[in-house]
Amino acid sequence: MGTQAAAGWYDDGTGRQRWWDGARWTEEFIDLRESRIELHTGAPPVGTGAGPAGWYDDQRGRQRWWDGARWTSAVRYSGQEREFAGIVVDGRWVHFGELSQPVGGVEASVDSGDRLLRTPAFTKTAVERRLFGAGGGITPRTLNRAIDRARQHLVVAGPSQVWITPVPAGGDAEARAFAGWVQASSSHYRYG
Repeated sequence: MGTQAAAGWYDDGTGRQRWWDGARWTEEFIDLRESRIELHTGAPPVGTGAGPAGWYDDQRGRQRWWDGARWTSAVRYSGQEREFAGIVVDGRWVHFGELSQPVGGVEASVDSGDRLLRTPAFTKTAVERRLFGAGGGITPRTLNRAIDRARQHLVVAGPSQVWITPVPAGGDAEARAFAGWVQASSSHYRYG
C-alpha cells in the first residue's frame, strides 16, 4: 500500500528537482546543474505523469521508494544512522515510523511510564494531540492504555511532536546511551 509524500521538491527521475504537491508532480521545476538556479515550467516526465520507479530523496534525510505511480512506505537511510526501539537518527533528521522531524532542538530522555503519567507537561502533549507512539497518535482517552506504568520509555520531544516508545527489557543502559547520543546530535544541529 502506498503513502503520499509530503509536498516538496524531489528529483523527478530526470535529474531535475520538480515540485510534488502531495498528490502529483506539477509543471514547476528547477535544475540544480544550472549556474543560475531559476524556476522553470514544463510537463512532468512522460509515462505515468511521474518519475520512473526508484529511490528518491524524501527531503527528510532518507530515501523513499517511488513505484512509478506513488510513494511507498519503503525507506532507506545513509548507512550512518543509529536506531533504538523504532526511533532512527540519521544526520539532521530523527524518524519514528512515518514521522520525521529535524534533530536540531529535540530533547531525548528515558523515564518510567508511572513518572511520565504523573507529569502534567507530558500528559498535556496528549491533550494537544502532539503525542505519538508506535501505533500512531496518543489521545487523553488512550493515554493510560498506551503507556505501561511499570516500564521505562524513551521519549523524544520536538517543538511540534513528542514520541514515546517502550524500552525493551534489559535495555535501560542502551536506551540512556541512545538518549545521550540524540541530545548530542540535537545540540550539534541546533543552529545548522
